[in-house]
Amino acid sequence: MTDTLILAQLDKSWRSTCKVLLGEEIGDLNSFADYLKIYTDPIVKRKSILSGTDVTISSNRVPKTARVIGHNEMEAYAKKTASLPFNINDIKDIDSLVRATKEKVVYAGNIVLGNSSNILNSHRCVNTVYAIGCQDVYDGKYVAYTTSIRSPEYSFGCCFGGEIQFCIKVLDPHKQIRCLETYHCNVASDSYYSASLEDCTNCIFSFNQRNKHYLIGNVPLAKDKYASLKAKLVKEFADELKKKKKLPSVIQILSGKGDWNG
Repeated sequence: MTDTLILAQLDKSWRSTCKVLLGEEIGDLNSFADYLKIYTDPIVKRKSILSGTDVTISSNRVPKTARVIGHNEMEAYAKKTASLPFNINDIKDIDSLVRATKEKVVYAGNIVLGNSSNILNSHRCVNTVYAIGCQDVYDGKYVAYTTSIRSPEYSFGCCFGGEIQFCIKVLDPHKQIRCLETYHCNVASDSYYSASLEDCTNCIFSFNQRNKHYLIGNVPLAKDKYASLKAKLVKEFADELKKKKKLPSVIQILSGKGDWNG
């Protein structure tokens, strides 16, 4: 499949996720890339020393001076180095051994393994289909700008956890469905701007709750009252995203470094 078709499919999944969480589409995936990358580990492209093609790597973990090859070039590089063994001067002392070793070491990027397909600009993805800008994603489907997540589906801008579906900007999640801007939640659904929830559903701006439902600001509400207030708040989220292409992150709010006006 061409890059254009992959991007179109990812954009379609983004729009579907926005409809689920916000009740409407808010724009194309690409226009929200910077917002979705806030939590994620940075990745960049470098040129392969063998082919000159682009290689996606972990930019904060690989020295700028490191030489890079693509994962699909590892066999060719191994054959090349095997034909150039160390000579007697390379092994005469530790300094020589270190220098000779450094001359042969390369970093492999573009690592996509298992039953994976339709992956763009990503690194260390396993058994994943349709992804862009991702790193350390396992068993994923329709994922963008996400780091260190196992079993994400329709997930965007998420980090460090697993088993999530229809989520945008969730950090340290475990078994979350239909959530936006949450932190350290375990078994939660239909929640927004919340942290440290466990076995909770339908929570907005709620924190440190266990087995609770229909909360706004930690205040329990009747289901119909919650629904009417949720509709108003979610509309505000959507309007802000359409206008500014971002929202204040839940981490910024919790740390006192941000407010609703940025």
